[in-house]
Amino acid sequence: MKVLKYPVIPLTFFVAAGIFAAQLIKPGINSALLLSGVSILLLVPAYITSKKQLLQKPWFTLTALLFAFSIGFSAWSLTYPPYSQNHYCHIINGQETPVIKGYISERLKPNNYNEKYYFKVTSVDKKAASGKLLVTVPKDSLNNTYNAGDILYIAAIPQPVSGSMNPFQFSYADYMEKQGVFHQVKLKNNFIQSGQIQNFDYCVGRLRNRLSGSIEQQHYSASVTNVLKALLLGQRQDIDSELNQSYTDAGVIHILAISGLHIGVLFYILNLLLKPLQRLKGKGRLLRLLALLLAMWSFAIIAGLSASVVRAVVMFSFVSIGQYINRSTNTFNSIAVSMLVLLLAKPSFLFDAGFQLSYAAVFAIVWMHPLYSRIKPSKYKAINYFTQLVAVSTVAQLGVLPLSLYYFNQFPLLFPIANIVVIPLSTAVLILGIIMLIISFLHTDVAAIAGVPLKFMTQAMNSFIQWIASFKTLTIKDIPFNLLLMVTLYVLILCSMLWMFKKSYKRTMALLAVLAVFQLTYMIVKQQAGNVNEIVIFHNWEHSLIAEKKDNKVTFYSTDSLAAANLNVKSYLKGNFIDSIHIKPINNLYWHSGRRILVLDSMGVYSAGMRPDVLLLTQSPKINLERTLDSLKPSVVIADATNYKTYVSRWQATCKKRKIPFHATAEKGSYTIR
Repeated sequence: MKVLKYPVIPLTFFVAAGIFAAQLIKPGINSALLLSGVSILLLVPAYITSKKQLLQKPWFTLTALLFAFSIGFSAWSLTYPPYSQNHYCHIINGQETPVIKGYISERLKPNNYNEKYYFKVTSVDKKAASGKLLVTVPKDSLNNTYNAGDILYIAAIPQPVSGSMNPFQFSYADYMEKQGVFHQVKLKNNFIQSGQIQNFDYCVGRLRNRLSGSIEQQHYSASVTNVLKALLLGQRQDIDSELNQSYTDAGVIHILAISGLHIGVLFYILNLLLKPLQRLKGKGRLLRLLALLLAMWSFAIIAGLSASVVRAVVMFSFVSIGQYINRSTNTFNSIAVSMLVLLLAKPSFLFDAGFQLSYAAVFAIVWMHPLYSRIKPSKYKAINYFTQLVAVSTVAQLGVLPLSLYYFNQFPLLFPIANIVVIPLSTAVLILGIIMLIISFLHTDVAAIAGVPLKFMTQAMNSFIQWIASFKTLTIKDIPFNLLLMVTLYVLILCSMLWMFKKSYKRTMALLAVLAVFQLTYMIVKQQAGNVNEIVIFHNWEHSLIAEKKDNKVTFYSTDSLAAANLNVKSYLKGNFIDSIHIKPINNLYWHSGRRILVLDSMGVYSAGMRPDVLLLTQSPKINLERTLDSLKPSVVIADATNYKTYVSRWQATCKKRKIPFHATAEKGSYTIR
C-alpha cells in the first residue's frame, strides 16, 4: 500500500494505538514514563546499529514504532486530569460541603430541563485547584444563562455524571470522561455570581456573543438564525431538534459543524484575496503566509476552538507552510502530521466521534482521488463539476460508513442528492455570512442589505433538507452494529478499494476472503446475542417497562400503548440484533430460570404466602412494606422509576433495616435477571 511509504503515517498510527491502550488500562504516570524510557534505551542503539549496516534489519523500525506507542501512552497519562496533584478530586473529601470557585468556560447544548456549561475549577475552600465540572441550571430559574468568564462560588459536593441507566444506551458519563469531566453540580440556591475573569475564554465568548448579536439584529426566523450561528460560529446549541434530525436524516449533518469543508472554502478565498501580497519584494510571500495563518486561526478562535475546527485549521496550516517553503508536501503527510500534532496536544481527541469521522472522510477522499477524478461523463464543465461533487460525497460517505453505523445506527440513501444542492448552497451562505459579519462591525445598515440574500439562501437550504428528510422510508434506521463489525467492515472497504486500484488474482481472493469473514462475524455476533436469556426491568419514567428475552425473541411488557417507539426498547433491540418484538400488558407474576418475580402496582394487591424471589414495586403502591416483607419474604426488592421518590426513600430504609437487598432503578439503573 503506497500510503504506508510515508514514515509519519505509521508513527501517527502507533501514537494513536498508545493513547487507546492507555485509555483502556489507565496506567500511572510513572509506569508510562518508564515505558518511554525503556523504548528510548532500545531505540538509540538500534538507530546507531542501523547506520552501520548496508542491509537493514527490522530492529530500528520496530523500536521506532515502540517509541511512538510509548509517546502516545505517556501523553494520555500526563494529560489525564485526575493524575494532576491539585485536581479537585484530591481536595474534596465527600463528607463536608466545599466552596468551589471557578468560572464558566463554555455553554453546551441544553436539554428540555436544564442549561449546561463547562465550569473550570480554580480553588476549593480557598486552596488552589484544577479540573472541569459539568454545571446544570434548571430552565425555570430566574437567570439561567451565563457567559464565558462568569465567576461563580458554588457550595455543593460534586456528584458523578449520570451514566447509562439501561442496556445498550449511550453513556453520557463515558462521553464526559473523554472530555475530562467526571462530576456534575446542579445550581439552584447553592451559589453566588461574583464578577468576571477576563481571560482567553472570556474574550472568545465576548467576541462570539458580539457576532451572534450581529446575526440576531437581522431579525431572521429562529431556524435561520440558529443555522447561521452553526455555520459561521460553530454554535449548534439552540438548533431545533426537529431541524437537526432533518439534517441527520438527509445525510448532511456535517454542514452544521464547522469542519474541513468550511475551512477549505475559507482557505481558497483567502488564497485569492492575499495573492497580491506575493508581488511585494522581499517579505511578500512571508507576509502572505502570516496573514493566511492569522485569518484561519482567528476564525478558529471565533468558532470556539472546537475539535473539528482545530483539526481542519491545523491541517491547512501545514499545507500553507509547505507551499511557502516550496516543498511539494504529500497530502497524506499533511493529514498525518496534523493528526499527530492534535493527538499529542490533546490525546482525548482520539475518542471524539467528530474527529474520527473527519479524518476517515478526508483520508477516503484523498486516497480514492485517482479513481473518481477520471469520471468525466461530459464535455461540459458544469456537468463534470456536479458529477465530481456526487463522487466526492459518495467516497466520503463510504469512508465514514462503518463509523456512522456504529455511532448513529442509520444510513441515508438520498445523501448524494442532498449534497449536490447543499454543498454549493452552504458554501455561498458561508461566504456571504462572513462578509455580512465583517460589514456589521463597520455599518449595520449595509450589513442588513447583505443579510437579505443570506436569509433566502438559508431558508431555501432548510426547506430542501426538510423535503429530503420527509422521505422516511429512504433513511434506514436502527441498524444493529457493534465495534467488531465496524472493524471488519473497514477491512472489507480497504480490500475493495485495493482491488479497484489493481485487479489481480491475489487481491480478488483476499477480497472474497474478507467478505466471507465479515459475513461470518455478523452471524457469530448475532448468534451470541441470541444465546442470552434474561428478564430486564428498565429504568423508564411514567410507564413500567419489562423485557423478557428468550433466544432471538423478546417480549416487552408495559402499560404504555406506544412502547414500540420507546428509545429504551429500540436500543435494546439494536444491541441484541433483534428485528421483531411482541408487546403485551404487564402481568403480576413472571417465571425465569426457576425464579418467581411478583409485580406490585398501584393497587397493591397480592396473595399472602406466595414467596417470590423478586418483588417489583411499580406505580407507587400504597402498602406497608414491613408487613409485605413479612408475608412474602422476597430475596430482593426492586423499585422502578414510576414510583414517588419519597416512597422509594422510605422503602430503601425499610429494606436496609431488614437487611434485604434493595435496587432503585432511579439510582442504579435497570435490573437484569438471568
